[in-house]
Amino acid sequence: MNLIEYLIYIMLKILSFLPRRFQFLLGKFLGFLFFLIFKERREIARCNLKKCFPHKDSTEINSLLKKNFLRLGESIFEFLNAFWSSDKKLKKLILNFDDVERACLDMDESKGKLLLLMHSTNIDLVARASSLFMPVSGMAKRQKIKLIDNLFVASRKKFLERIFSPNEILELMNFLKMNKACLYAPDQDYGFKSSMFIEFFGHNALTVKFPYISVKRTNCDVYLFKLEKKGLKYLADFQKLNLLGQNMEEDLRAINIKIEESVRKNPDNYLWSHRRFKNRPDGEDSFYPDNLLRKR
Repeated sequence: MNLIEYLIYIMLKILSFLPRRFQFLLGKFLGFLFFLIFKERREIARCNLKKCFPHKDSTEINSLLKKNFLRLGESIFEFLNAFWSSDKKLKKLILNFDDVERACLDMDESKGKLLLLMHSTNIDLVARASSLFMPVSGMAKRQKIKLIDNLFVASRKKFLERIFSPNEILELMNFLKMNKACLYAPDQDYGFKSSMFIEFFGHNALTVKFPYISVKRTNCDVYLFKLEKKGLKYLADFQKLNLLGQNMEEDLRAINIKIEESVRKNPDNYLWSHRRFKNRPDGEDSFYPDNLLRKR
């Protein structure tokens, strides 16, 4: 770690100890700046919201868009809390911690557990929170910016039993066969090779096959884990999904339905600024205007 990285590290650690109410106020301010500065991401999010919520008028879309960017700003401090907060402190932030912990004790210990996470604005805090209930491993890709990558790796090493790279799918499945718990976020466009088109918010969306393959090959149980923000605290929820590993399309559709239900409940907390619908079926027009497509 060089001097600049070290100074940034110290500054972020100090910010993580600010009172939570002040953290969220500062986060909202940063989110407002993001809304003004990151125009391309703002318009990607607007496009996603308009097409996923066609019943909403422009005023409602603009309001939801602004709330989403405020949540993005707040999520910076949620990441810092996930990195530096103690288990004891985080447990106090989960309003129903004892109830969820008791429910986890009833999970089948003879099976692996694939814990699905949504790409919510606070996905790193959600991942950290899952480790409060059971030992977990997870998959993560390297970040292009070295400083951010170093922060992410350092944060995740604190609570993950093992970090798998995207090319270590077989190793992750071996963990599931050993009845361990692994985190996986399935709701992004990972390309044609590993995915198939499944409906999501009324549109075709490339949906990764891995959860279905995991159930078929390891007989693991699959859960959707999420945190619902309630003021300055959260409600946690492990929702078991009825995946049978017999029909790929049915299992992947079941995942998308549950994620969509959760997103509709808290639409401002989803990562709308990603190109979730960037690849299209043959013959279908582009989902995004040309100026929002990544130049290659």
